[in-house]
Amino acid sequence: MVRLSSYFSRRQTPQSEPASPKQERNHAGGYSFVLSDRARLDRFLILGSEGGSYYATERALTVENANSALTCLQKDGVGVVRKVLAISDAGRAPKNDQAIFVLALAAGLGDETTRRAALDAIPQVCRTGTHLFQFVEMVQSVRGWGRGLRRGIANWYQGHEARSLAYQLVKYRQRDGWTHTDTLR
Repeated sequence: MVRLSSYFSRRQTPQSEPASPKQERNHAGGYSFVLSDRARLDRFLILGSEGGSYYATERALTVENANSALTCLQKDGVGVVRKVLAISDAGRAPKNDQAIFVLALAAGLGDETTRRAALDAIPQVCRTGTHLFQFVEMVQSVRGWGRGLRRGIANWYQGHEARSLAYQLVKYRQRDGWTHTDTLR
């Protein structure tokens, strides 16, 4: 005889079923509560998606996080740029790559005020020549070289003291297929 109570219980829920209507299926096949786009953006800026996870590839996680970033950029683009600046300036992330990526998305796909704020933030987020070249590589995939981008890149060079700029030019001559000559054209 089958115990019907084993199929329906309000005290115990198997992992293969949601315990709450607010839960959705996750990469592991179980159910978990969904992060808001803003919380997902914060998590991406700090932890990144490098190496993926046990259940999701790096590419899948990066695409999901980029879509969350784009949603946040549509809602409050300038706030996203401020969040990127705050996390990058405070050194809360082990790598600056995610901040540079989201800044490039903001500079390429944001509205007018968001793009302007992102381009003005280049010197604060991209502190080394390598960071600048990463930004240029990423932003070129989503937009062209307009006057605003050229001005933002020029602000990076003009924002350095002569000695610091000379150090950047000598130490980081070429990265990601870019040289300082390319960025100054």
